Formats: sequence, structure tokens, C-alpha cells
Amino acid sequence: MCLMCLEIMKGRMTIQEGRKALSELINTTEKEEDLAHYLELAKLSDEEFQKLAQEVGSKMMVRK
Repeated sequence: MCLMCLEIMKGRMTIQEGRKALSELINTTEKEEDLAHYLELAKLSDEEFQKLAQEVGSKMMVRK
């Protein structure tokens, strides 16, 4: 699961901060599933990024 999405959903990280973190995450992740998620986020507009972060973050909250 994407902790960055959870942080964005909770308002602890902005979309701009998330975009800055994406390049590092893309370059350092070892899991293909995570890489696919980060690459998907990188392609989205700010509004789409926010919406997807909300969806992913909500799913993480339910699993806890």
C-alpha cells in the first residue's frame, strides 16, 4: 500500500510534495507493484492524483 497516498488523504502531504517524492520513489522501489502505482500517479493531473490518493488512502484505512 502507498503511505504517500495515505498522507495526502489525511492532509499531511500536499500534491506538490507528493510529486517531489515520486521521483525518488520511482528510482528506489524494488517492488514492481509499487513502481506501477508510482508511475501511474506521475502521469495524472493534480486533480486525478488527489482523487486516486483519496481512494487508495481510504482502502488503507478500512484494512486497519
